[in-house]
Amino acid sequence: MAPSAHLWQSDAVDALTAHLRDDEDVKALVLIGSYAYPDTEPDTWSDLDLVLVAEDGAVARFYPSSDWLAPLGRIYVSAPAESGHFTAIRTYFTDGRRIDVIILPESALAAVDDWDFNPFCYGARPLFSRSPALDSVLDRSSVPPAGKPLPPEPLALISQDFWFKAMLAAHKVARNDLLVALHLSLDLVRDCCVLGMMLRDRQAGTDHHRDGSAAQPLVDELTVTDHPYTAQGILNSIEQSGITFDGLASRLSERYQPNRSPLLRWVERVRRSLPEGN
Repeated sequence: MAPSAHLWQSDAVDALTAHLRDDEDVKALVLIGSYAYPDTEPDTWSDLDLVLVAEDGAVARFYPSSDWLAPLGRIYVSAPAESGHFTAIRTYFTDGRRIDVIILPESALAAVDDWDFNPFCYGARPLFSRSPALDSVLDRSSVPPAGKPLPPEPLALISQDFWFKAMLAAHKVARNDLLVALHLSLDLVRDCCVLGMMLRDRQAGTDHHRDGSAAQPLVDELTVTDHPYTAQGILNSIEQSGITFDGLASRLSERYQPNRSPLLRWVERVRRSLPEGN
């Protein structure tokens, strides 16, 4: 079942509905995501997002294994995920189709008001349902949550870890352990990306972004960290990552205090200590 111009998602929805409709362990199957949004036009690159509501004792049939998706085609790789009140299976098929399924025990629907994120609030289309609890949830008027300020604790922890790794990375350069230094410096770039994604989600009020062009300025800024994997090159990358991290963190929280100066002095000290030509 290869992706096609008429949108492969339609075929996959039909096949999955037929596969699960008569399964007594499945109480409901709900289409969510871009393919269910009333104001969004999906394309062949859109993934397929669903919620499967299962009998409480049958969740293990659908998580963490993705074998039950095999009738839809040859599976390339699946990744089970847990987040808050949900478990999910994220699956790529060998032809590039991606299907993500949130697995919910029916009893979990009773606590929907306590969920950090309601997957039904951006648009949901039940493919079939024999769950009064789900029907009640879908009948309620749901409003997408507004973007929330980032709590100070996560940023503080990310920041603490970032500056420690940055100092350690420069220290490893001084010790000529460029393998560990490179590993750490690449992780610093990743941390900057994490802050960038947080900021983008905050500004958009959602973590669903069909087009990522708004983040291009950050990508351009991080391109400066692309240096040769030499001692000097790694130090340059550490330095730029620190500058970028400070800027992003300051935009995320008014309480954040820029912290790059000690790192930049440390990097410069290590740089001066290196033999000429490194």
